[in-house]
Formats: sequence, C-alpha cells, structure tokens
Amino acid sequence: MIKKFGILILFLVFLFSFSFSDDNTEIISADFEKAWNRFMNSNVFVMKYNSYLNMVSLIFPVGLSDEKPNKVGIRYAFFYSLSKKIDKELENNKIFGNVSFVVEDDYVNVKILFPSMYKVVDVLKVIGYVLNDTDGVISDIDKDMLFYCYQDVQNFYSNSFNSILFYFRQNIFASHPYSFLAYGNQKNVLYLTKSDFYEFFKQDKMKPYFFILINDGNVEYIYDYILNHYSLPKTEDQKKILSLDYWDFDQYYYRKVDIQKNRTFSFNISSDSSYFLYLFTAPEFNKNFDEYISMLIIDNLLSNPLDGVLWRELREKKGLVYSIYSEYPLLKYTSFYVIFTSCYYKNQGEVRKIMSRIIDNPDLSDDSIIYAKQRLISKIKFSFMSIDSFSSSMIYPLIYKDKRISPFYLQYYIMRAELDSVRKVYKKYFGNYYLFIFEGG
Repeated sequence: MIKKFGILILFLVFLFSFSFSDDNTEIISADFEKAWNRFMNSNVFVMKYNSYLNMVSLIFPVGLSDEKPNKVGIRYAFFYSLSKKIDKELENNKIFGNVSFVVEDDYVNVKILFPSMYKVVDVLKVIGYVLNDTDGVISDIDKDMLFYCYQDVQNFYSNSFNSILFYFRQNIFASHPYSFLAYGNQKNVLYLTKSDFYEFFKQDKMKPYFFILINDGNVEYIYDYILNHYSLPKTEDQKKILSLDYWDFDQYYYRKVDIQKNRTFSFNISSDSSYFLYLFTAPEFNKNFDEYISMLIIDNLLSNPLDGVLWRELREKKGLVYSIYSEYPLLKYTSFYVIFTSCYYKNQGEVRKIMSRIIDNPDLSDDSIIYAKQRLISKIKFSFMSIDSFSSSMIYPLIYKDKRISPFYLQYYIMRAELDSVRKVYKKYFGNYYLFIFEGG
C-alpha cells in the first residue's frame, strides 16, 4: 500500500505535471529520434519529458497466445503479484509513488510513476531486486491472492460491454486465444499452482522492454545503467504477438475475419437492455498501412464519442442509445473492426434501422472526412498533455518496433491521408458485416 504522504505528493506533482506539459510535442521530438534509435538496438527507451513526474515502465511482450489453453488467466495473477512486490519494496526503500499494471491481449505493462525528487536509478535498483527474486514473487501468490484475482477477473467480465464482447469472441474466435478477453479465464485462476507460475516465468518474453521518461537527470547514465545491470530481450523482432494464425491441438488452423456476405445472429437475453455488435473485416497496419490510417479516420467519423455520426444521430438527436463503442485492435496481421451499442430493449427496432442506414450510406463528403481527421489529430496531440497518456500511446510502437504508429508520426500520416483513399477503404471493408443482436425484454 502507498502511504498517505506519498499519495499527497503524487497528486500535487501530477497537477503541476499536467499544467506545464503543453510544450512536450515540440521539446522532445528531436530527443524521440535519438531515444528510438537506441531502443532499436537495445530494447531500452529513455527520454526526457517535461513533467514533475518520472516514469519507469516495464513492457512484457507476453500475450494471450503465450498462455496455455487451460491456464489462460495466469498472466493476470502473476503480474498482480509482481506489481504488489515492486510496490512493497519501493515503500521499504522510502520511495513513494504509484505502481499499476495493465493486462492487454498482447502485452503486460507494469508502470511506476513517482515524483522527480526520487532518483530513477534507485527505482531501477528496486525493480532489479524484484525481477531477480522470482521465488519471492511466486511465493506471495497464495490462495487469498488467487481468490482476489478471481474476483477481479469476474468483475471485469461482469461489465455489460465486456460480457457481450466475450460472448462475441467465443463465437468468432473459438479455440483461439483471442476468444478470451485480456484478463483470461476466471475458472482457471483458482486452480493455478506454483509449478504453473514457474513454468510461465521461464519464457524469454518475460524479459521486459524498458520505457523510461524523466524530467531531469542524465539520460546517458540511466541508459548505460540498464544495459549493465539487466538481462534484456534480444533485439531482433519478437515472434508474432497475437495474430489470428493459431495452433489448435496438433493441427494448424488459420482464423481470418473475411466477411463476404451480410449475416445476422440473434440471441435472447434476460435484460432491459438490447445490444448491437457490428463486425467488419479490417486492414492490419503492418501490410496495409495506408488503409490502416484511413480506417482510423473512418472510426473517428463513425464512432467518436460526442462527435461521431452514430453518436450524433442515436444519442444527441434521438436519445435512443446508452453508449457507443468501437474496437479496432492493433494487430500486426489480420485484424477486425467492431461497433458496439446498447439501448433500452423497446428502442432496438429504431436503433437497428438508423445504424443500418448510416453504415450503408454514411456522409463521406470532403468536409466530413476533413473534420474527422482534425478530431483525430487533436486527440493524438492531447496524448502529449500528461505523462500517463503519452506513455500509453507509446506502448504499441515499442512492442512492434514501428515508429509510424507513435504519436509523433501518426498525426502526420493522418494529415496527409487522401480523401478519396478514405472513401475507397470504406467501400472495400464496410460493404458486408456480421450483425450480432442481443435482444432484451
């Protein structure tokens, strides 16, 4: 647990951090190139960032595809224990900050934010001690911790959006790791053993990428310190993170979202709400980068909260829906695109009619596309405003070793995207879809 004194310090410096970070886009862009070139040769990214907080982030490129089918959920439990261990050791060393971890489909990020009054190297020493103490991390995983993780995963799935998305994934990606959400399978968590965790930890992917942002200090010294004190992953490309290629038992299968004809699937649920989930084929960024950029613009045009055309028509004008979400996972290989909305069950007929009309014939005028591009660029620029949002926007560029998808470069690719290219991409991928309807009432 973090002491109240530490929480107060962190809160105050966060306020200062947000207030004085407007110029990060201009100040650190040159530093970014230098930090990036080093990262490509070492898997260590260290850069100055104008903030009153420092950040040390450990990015583990271990995903759902690295969990055994009957052990899916082990990532969440292991990294929960690891983050708690780091938090405890920092407190023992009188370093007060915030330790958090994020489990996604294809990586885990353990992030430490702390006031710049503390030395980065002192934090790195604590991290090194914990990473070398695998026995300590695993021995802390007792029945009580597993039960807590079980409840946490259960709560994650109980969210209405997550529960529907899970049901969708189970039907579309059966037998593939992607059939589960990032937290894994709650049914497995309670039955994990010490030997399961030791076997899981043996993977080469358990060596993290280091991602460090510092307000003040010697970047060269910190970079050299990590190289001299840590066992780092190899610099060549990691194996596939999470593609839709997958092994099932002893045979090889290829699961691809390639929709050639409209289909509708209806399910009755016991709820006052109804849910619509539209599934589209979508381009992967690695092979079709220009199409990927156009898809980002289309996503903003359709589903942007507060300003997307679906939100304006269904929420602002009609008041028919509770929420609208979209998901476009940044997969290196075959990908997909999902639009999800929820409404009162008596409104489902009108909601479906309006959504189908908009999807079949959207406003793809020059003004509409340009406005979507401007909103998207503004959103990217806003990610520079705090150390937390900026660090989140850098995870996938580091994992995939592709600076085109970093906030520095992405905004320029969006800016130069041709309007006709956006229209062509829409015509190519949005002509056919699968519609999943979960009917309440």
